[in-house]
Amino acid sequence: MSSLFLHFTALVAGHVVARILLALGISFVTFQGLDYILSQVVTMVHDMFTGLPGDVAALLGLADVDLAINLIVSGYTARITMMSLRQMRF
Repeated sequence: MSSLFLHFTALVAGHVVARILLALGISFVTFQGLDYILSQVVTMVHDMFTGLPGDVAALLGLADVDLAINLIVSGYTARITMMSLRQMRF
């Protein structure tokens, strides 16, 4: 009887471990893709602001536009993270 229990436990544990590793793998790939895309967006926005005249750049600095852009990108990151966590099932 204990042999049957050990066999069943090993089967269930193997399935759970496989599901966890699969979820971690998908999460890693998603995170790497998201990190790449967001770094490209931040670089593109930064490149758009480097060609501005000095007075305009100073006004944008006073208005904390760089902080606003970081908040927007962080908000998208949090939203995508929450969506991916909600879709994960074990």
